[in-house]
Amino acid sequence: MKGNELVWRTLLDGAIQGKKHWQNLADVAFYSAVPLSTTHLATKKLSEIGAVKTLRGGGLSVVNPDKVATVLCAWRNLSKDRITSTTNDAFGAAIEGGIRFAWGGPNAAIHWLGGKNKVAGFSKSLAYLSRADADAHGWPEGDEVTLLEIDTRAQLDWDGFSSVAQTYADLFASPGWQASEFRLALKERFLPDRNWEQE
Repeated sequence: MKGNELVWRTLLDGAIQGKKHWQNLADVAFYSAVPLSTTHLATKKLSEIGAVKTLRGGGLSVVNPDKVATVLCAWRNLSKDRITSTTNDAFGAAIEGGIRFAWGGPNAAIHWLGGKNKVAGFSKSLAYLSRADADAHGWPEGDEVTLLEIDTRAQLDWDGFSSVAQTYADLFASPGWQASEFRLALKERFLPDRNWEQE
């Protein structure tokens, strides 16, 4: 993912978890694992559309998480992070072999929605892993599991599943009605309020 997307993901995940106020942009940059200059540019876009407000002392407040989600979704391009695609059997064997990964897409949505799939059946999955771990395997060609490159911050923070913000954006960028249904279920759960520019 590009640095600006990492900033938007950090801000959206923070807002979903109740952290809407940041004391300074350096904290945002640190939690996004990007340079401060990238954070400045990414938050400038959000400020222009009223998604964040600048605080005294150089901090910021996320006042419209839905707009942050919209910007993140608009930029999300799964093909740029795609390493390869493979079969369920091949990826299952890699899991049994102890590969480090995090589920994305529908699998992650089910996790964040309580662990039971009450949304839709699905046949295609997303999984995040490091390029080195991916390159260490010989993946047979398939289209059931798309392998995506995980970023540095995600490797530290994700515990088996992509974050809510990442999951939401990935589902937006995925074709099919099932992806849309999972995304809308996440929206109802985590972004239900019409909190237009409220602090």
